[in-house]
Amino acid sequence: MSFIGLNKRSTLVALVVTVLAIVVLVKLGLWQIDRGQEKQAIIDQHASALSRGPQTLSQSLIDAADLQTDDQVQVRGEFEAGQYFLLDNQIHAGRVGYHVIGLLTSPQLSQRLAVNLGWVALPGGRDTLPDVEMPAGTVNIVGRVHYPAERPFLLREQSFTASLPQRIQYLELAAIDQQMNLDLIPFSVLLDESQDIGFAREWPVVVSEPHRHYAYAVQWFGLAIAALVIFLIASRRAPKSKQTTK
Repeated sequence: MSFIGLNKRSTLVALVVTVLAIVVLVKLGLWQIDRGQEKQAIIDQHASALSRGPQTLSQSLIDAADLQTDDQVQVRGEFEAGQYFLLDNQIHAGRVGYHVIGLLTSPQLSQRLAVNLGWVALPGGRDTLPDVEMPAGTVNIVGRVHYPAERPFLLREQSFTASLPQRIQYLELAAIDQQMNLDLIPFSVLLDESQDIGFAREWPVVVSEPHRHYAYAVQWFGLAIAALVIFLIASRRAPKSKQTTK
């Protein structure tokens, strides 16, 4: 077999592998840039909503469907004792617990409003639900609109019982409304951190800041450049053997 032919074949394989690696690395870098831009858009939207201040929530405002995620709203109403959901697998200060989703009734609204009142700790074993004391009397709720994000992967479909309180894996307002006939508004409200009712609350606008994604993009692009440089150096140093025949 010709050593030159073998060398050319190895160089060709290395070229194909290098090109594929560079394409993948560049795509990963571009994906991180897109993610960074998405996060920046979310931050900008939140800042814009914050600058406008809270709107008084009314049924006509809800029916107009003009409210968007992060819009600030305020409404007066009451929570009924024991009428809440416990959103599972929520972390606060390194501890596992639940988010308490209370159901607010208000004379301003013909539907119930799901309000995330914050985090409570797991009481011990998962067999026992925490006994949550809901805010008493008429309260003023100030918070930001939260539409459910894309449905996460669940091992099985959620089913909701007729009684409350109950533990849930994801706040599927439409499914809850359909199965329990609670007549819920199609979004929830995250109770503002400055309110003196509710439980531990910390609502980050985004989990990962845009600059982190841009930094990851630079790393992916750097790896693509490194792969190209290594291939070029290896190609130049490849031994040039004379063709020999048997």
